[in-house]
Amino acid sequence: MALPALPAGAVIEPLSAAHKTTLLRIARDIYPHEGFLDDAPYQAVIDAILIESESNPAVADLLAKGIEDLERRAHEIHKTDYAAIASAEKREGLLRSIELTDFFQKLKGGLLMGLYNNKALYPAFGYDGSSWETGGFIDKGFEAIDWF
Repeated sequence: MALPALPAGAVIEPLSAAHKTTLLRIARDIYPHEGFLDDAPYQAVIDAILIESESNPAVADLLAKGIEDLERRAHEIHKTDYAAIASAEKREGLLRSIELTDFFQKLKGGLLMGLYNNKALYPAFGYDGSSWETGGFIDKGFEAIDWF
């Protein structure tokens, strides 16, 4: 589901520090790994999306409108900014209300690949990498994943 296009001639303002904080909170809420992943891997994905938005007006537009829509919903329902909502369940409810939007899917897809296809993060997830070369997971693997 796409958000409405900006009017012709409209200028997309650069995202503020508050918007970037919101993106980080969204990222941590979409793929929560509290306790064993710090902000750095999430921020790396967000930074890559922000770099893409600098050269792609469609992505910049998507981010600006998506954040604006989420913040509007947060203020209508909770009377505060998204990132200021203390309850993870309440933030999840807001994310569920936008999960079919292109904005949410852009973030979710970037995070999916940026977190789970990042070999540097494999140890944090208890994943040793590909196992087909050594016979697969039939005799090893799943019992070693203590967070699953």
